[in-house]
Amino acid sequence: MDPLNQTGSRIIPFPTTGSRLESSRGAYTVGERIGDGQYGSVYEVVGPFDQVYALKMFRPANRHYQTVKQEWADEMSRLENFRHPNIVYIHDAFEFDNLFYIALERCDTSLRSLARTGPLANNYFFEFARQLLMALAYLHDKGLVHSDLHAGNVLVSQMHSQPLVKIADFGVAHQLEGQHWYRPQVANPRILAPELVTQGYTTRQSDLYQLGLLLFRMHTGRAALDDDTPSEQIPQLIADGVPRQAAEGLGTPIGNVIAKLLRRRDAYRYQSAREIWEDLRQLRAMAASGEAQAPR
Repeated sequence: MDPLNQTGSRIIPFPTTGSRLESSRGAYTVGERIGDGQYGSVYEVVGPFDQVYALKMFRPANRHYQTVKQEWADEMSRLENFRHPNIVYIHDAFEFDNLFYIALERCDTSLRSLARTGPLANNYFFEFARQLLMALAYLHDKGLVHSDLHAGNVLVSQMHSQPLVKIADFGVAHQLEGQHWYRPQVANPRILAPELVTQGYTTRQSDLYQLGLLLFRMHTGRAALDDDTPSEQIPQLIADGVPRQAAEGLGTPIGNVIAKLLRRRDAYRYQSAREIWEDLRQLRAMAASGEAQAPR
């Protein structure tokens, strides 16, 4: 049974398989729950015209109704205003029975699922990296920092033809004011950028640090910090530069690119997505000609 949410004095159940949610655009029939986070759950649903969607429900998590509503409105606005082939597409947003929902395109899988089988093959590694960099360049040019780039938020479709990579979950994204902005907490401690750990701010280079963690997983099939590492130890390991050391220890050309992305000082990382692709493009060409070791 799903947990219950309390809004005021009324207890509201979360969606269950087979339940119907009503929007001004039609009804959605709830299927299996396909994802969970601290502040949201994602369900597969069948919507108007029998189209399958991924429906994100904003989890109240004992927060005030207006707080959840504002979070929903903010993410809806970001997804509507930042349209790009490599950003998940929003189809609908609505409130039903005091819970808030966003209907998104349903992708086939996630990078988290793909990476469980080991390193990505050469063609997938470079193509995924290229598409992620295109999306980040678009967001950063518009002054938006995503701040929550992890393998579960990178979705993939068309794996058996031409893979299409999509960045999802803009729940903690933020518009830059000047060069950086301050954020007191994040939901996922394993992807904290060093500047947030030590000084409390994030910037465009914080997204690039998180990209470095993604590329490490794509390159090796494992995390830069051991998945069994206790959460309370992670901030110190990040501050000490352990992820960068892990990348340097790979001894591969791609590992060197990743190590630069994972430098502790944001000023010493790559400064733009375009700059990263210039290096990766050269490695892709070398790998194709057999001159460089690339992911197998």
